[in-house]
Amino acid sequence: MNRPLKKSAGIALVTVLLVVAATTIAAVSISSRLQVDIRRTENILRADQAWLHLLGIESWAKGMLADDLKNSPEIDTQEEKWNEPVKDDVEGGVIEGKMVDLQGLFNLNRLLKKPDGEQQDGQPLTVSTEDVERFKRLLINLELDELPVDELVDALLDWLDKDSLPRDFGAEDGSYQSYSTANRLMVHPSELLLVKGFTPEIYRELAGFVTALPERVTLNVNTAKVEVLQSWFKGFQYKDAEALVDEIKTSPYNDIGEFMTDGLARFNLTTSSRDGLGVDSSYFKLHSRVTVGKAKVAVASLLHRLPTGDVEVLQRMREDMF
Repeated sequence: MNRPLKKSAGIALVTVLLVVAATTIAAVSISSRLQVDIRRTENILRADQAWLHLLGIESWAKGMLADDLKNSPEIDTQEEKWNEPVKDDVEGGVIEGKMVDLQGLFNLNRLLKKPDGEQQDGQPLTVSTEDVERFKRLLINLELDELPVDELVDALLDWLDKDSLPRDFGAEDGSYQSYSTANRLMVHPSELLLVKGFTPEIYRELAGFVTALPERVTLNVNTAKVEVLQSWFKGFQYKDAEALVDEIKTSPYNDIGEFMTDGLARFNLTTSSRDGLGVDSSYFKLHSRVTVGKAKVAVASLLHRLPTGDVEVLQRMREDMF
C-alpha cells in the first residue's frame, strides 16, 4: 500500500530538483547578463568621460594659441608655451596633450600653385618648380629614393592636379585598379599611401616631415625641422642646417630679412630667395591622448589660428599614439 506513495514522493523530489536547477541556471544567466550590462555601461560612460576630457584639451590649446598671438603676434618659436607638452591626472585616469607647428613641416600642397599673376579662384593650378625640387631633395636627404625620385614626384603631381594626362613617370587613373586619382589637393598626408610608389615604409619615414594644409602658407624658419630646412636650399649640408636650427631654438628670427642675411649668408648657398619663408604660423596639430579606466582615446586635431586670435578646429582624426 505504501509503494505508490513512495513513487509519487520520488517524482515530486525530482521535479523540485529540476525546478531548483532551472531557477539557478536562470539566476546565473540573469546575473551574468547584468554584469555584462554593467560593464558595458561603465565602458560607455568612461569613453564619454574620456572624450569630454579630450575636448577640454582642445579648449586649452585654443586658449594657449590665442594668448600666444596677443603676447607675441610677430613670431612663433619653439620656446613658447604652446610648444610645451601637458600631462595631468584626472579622476580615474590621465590626460596628455602636445602641439606641433605644422608650418615647420613641408606642405605637400605647395607642389601646385596659382599661375603667376593669377588671382581668381577656380583657375587651374600649375606646378611649383621650386617646391618640386625641394621635395625631391627632402626624399633624397631622407634616403627614401627606393624608386627613382622622379617617379614618386610625378605620381604625386598626377594625384594632385585636375587633368587626366599622366606625366612621363606619373600615374593617372589607369595605374590604379580599385580607385581613381584624387585630382585635388590633399586633405591629409596619409593620402600618400594611395599614390603609386609610396610604400608604407616610405610613408612611415616621411610622415614626420610633411603635412597637407588647405592653403599655400610659408615655412616657419623658427620651428622648421632640420631636414625640411635643409631641403629648402640647394647645397645646404645637414650639419650646417642642424647647427642653424640649434641656434634658432635660443635665438629665433624676428623677420626673414634677418634670417637671410645673418642666418644663411655664412653658408654660401646658391639661392637668396626668401620665397615661401616666414617667422610665424597659423596651422597647428594637437595630439591628445586620454585614459580613463580601460577607455582610451587618442585624437589628432588640426587647428587654424585666425588673425583675430580665434582658433577653429578643421579636422579630427583618431590615432594610436603620438
